[in-house]
Amino acid sequence: MRPIAKVLLILAVCLGAPRIEFGCAGTVAPLRVILDADLDSDVDDVGALAMLMNLHSRGLIELIGVVITSDDPFAPGCARVLLDHFGTKEIPIGFLKNQSRLTQHSRYTRKLVEEFSVTPMAWQSAEDAAPLYRKLLADSPDASVALITIGHLSSLQALLQSAPDAYSQLTGIDLAHQKIRRWICMGGQYPSGKEANFYRPDPASTLYCLEHWRGSALFCGWEAGNPILTGGSRLKELLPSRHPVYRAYQLYNDFHGRQSWDQLAVLQLLPIAEELFSRTRGRCVVAPDGSNHWQDDPAGNHQYIELPPDPAEYSRIAEMIDHLMAGEMPCGPGFHP
Repeated sequence: MRPIAKVLLILAVCLGAPRIEFGCAGTVAPLRVILDADLDSDVDDVGALAMLMNLHSRGLIELIGVVITSDDPFAPGCARVLLDHFGTKEIPIGFLKNQSRLTQHSRYTRKLVEEFSVTPMAWQSAEDAAPLYRKLLADSPDASVALITIGHLSSLQALLQSAPDAYSQLTGIDLAHQKIRRWICMGGQYPSGKEANFYRPDPASTLYCLEHWRGSALFCGWEAGNPILTGGSRLKELLPSRHPVYRAYQLYNDFHGRQSWDQLAVLQLLPIAEELFSRTRGRCVVAPDGSNHWQDDPAGNHQYIELPPDPAEYSRIAEMIDHLMAGEMPCGPGFHP
C-alpha cells in the first residue's frame, strides 16, 4: 500500500471512532511552536492557525505564541478571536509595530473581530513582535522550538537583529540558533522563481534572514501548495456555521476552495510528512528582488519539499488538511510531532 493511501486509511478509521487515542501523547513534552503569519489577504493563514490550535488542544504540540507580520490593524484582533475560540486566551500575540502605514484590506479580519469579539483587541495592545519573540525563546529550553513562518520575514529579521535585553544576554541571531530546532518556511518557488512572501512587501528581510540563519530550514514553495485545494464544500460540512474558521472561508470566497500553501507548512511538523513528501537538500539563494534559486548540496542546511509524483494523491492530502483544520484528528504514530 502506498504511504498516502495508508495515511488516508488510518484517517478514515479514526474519524469513525467515537474516541481517538493518541498512544504516546502526554508521555513527553510536546514540541513548542511559534507561528509567524501575515493574517490578512489570504485565508490559508486561518487554516494553518486552525490546524495548530487543533494539534495544541490535543496536546500534540504547544503553541507558545503567534506573531502577526501584517499591515492590517485588525489582524491581531482576528488572531485573538481564533485563539480564544479554542480556549487559549493565554497564548500571546505579537504584532509588527512601528510600520509607516496600516491598511485594512482583508476580506475577513475586521468581520471576525466584529462578529466574534466581546471586547475587541486593538492592535496597540498586542506585544511588539521582536520582544515577544525574545521572551518566548528565552523562556524555552535549548533546541525545543519549531518556528513556522507563513508570511514575509520582517518580524523574523527584527528578532535576528535584536540586541541583548532583560530577557536574554544573547543577540537575536544567537538566541534563535540556541532555541529554535526547526524553521519551516512557506516561501519561495523551487527550484527557482519569485513568490510573494519572499518579495512582497519586504524582500530585504528575506535576503537578511536567509543570509544570517545558522540552523536548518525547510522550505514549502508556492508550487507545492498550489495544487492542494482545501476549504471547499468538505470543510463547510465539517464545521458548524457559528465558527470563526467557517466564517473566514465563507467571507473569503464562500467555500469555493483555496490553495493550501500555509497549511502544507504546518503539516511538516508531523512525522507523516516524511512519508508524504520528498525533500531536496541544498541551499536557497535569494536575490535582492526576492526571487530565489536552488543550489544542490548534499550537506546543505536547507531543504525544500516536493509533492508525490502522482497528481491523484493531491486530493487525498487536501482531505487530510481539511480534517485537521476542522479538528477531526487522525491517529497513529505519524501524527505525533
